[in-house]
Amino acid sequence: MAMKRIVIIFIIAFCLLSFVRGSCLAKEVGSPGQMWNSLDDNNKIVFIMGVKEEIEMCMYKLADWLPAFTNKEGAVLFFAILADHEHFVGLFYVDDYNKFLDLLKTVVKIVSDLYKDPANTYISVANMRLLASRKLRGEPIESLLEEFRGKALR
Repeated sequence: MAMKRIVIIFIIAFCLLSFVRGSCLAKEVGSPGQMWNSLDDNNKIVFIMGVKEEIEMCMYKLADWLPAFTNKEGAVLFFAILADHEHFVGLFYVDDYNKFLDLLKTVVKIVSDLYKDPANTYISVANMRLLASRKLRGEPIESLLEEFRGKALR
């Protein structure tokens, strides 16, 4: 039992360190797309896994917090964002490790394919994984992709 706990702690620490390393790389190489493209496939998988873990922890905190909204649009936006994050994390609730790994690889491939377009190079990896999540669910991503491109250039 103690060994299992140590392994889990090591994996989480590794993911977080990889996430921090990726953030530092972004400053060195310029844009999120350039940073992503500089990583090998294993580091891309670890990066996405770290993002998933951070989102999951954040979701649990947000779900416990009942925000006071000043308008209905703010509440709708908040819950839409929360739902997007829940869908992304929910992708990985599968019954076997190979399926989990295949999903990670698929998300990495989608993000990598999106970063092949130079127009997407300044979109954050966090937003790219959201696009990947929607694409995996069969939802259209074109309008959100355009929105992220616009925000990235501001």
